[in-house]
Amino acid sequence: MITVWFWLTIAIFSMILLGSLPGVREVFRPLMDMLSKGFVELLKFSGGYILWFIKTILRAHLDLASHLAHKKSYFDPTEDMRQ
Repeated sequence: MITVWFWLTIAIFSMILLGSLPGVREVFRPLMDMLSKGFVELLKFSGGYILWFIKTILRAHLDLASHLAHKKSYFDPTEDMRQ
């Protein structure tokens, strides 16, 4: 994971450096505009999946807490009949 953060930091600093150089700025700005628009579209597309994932994880944790808080007979009424 540290490698990902390292390369992400290098990418951000290189973007800042390229954006500040006078000769490169004219080429770099349209490229950054395209990348930022693509990132926004990606977030729009994946927003529903992110919400679904959060809801699924939250529901799983609530089910786990429910199972930890109740007895077995609460979930299986036939348990009392077996004994």
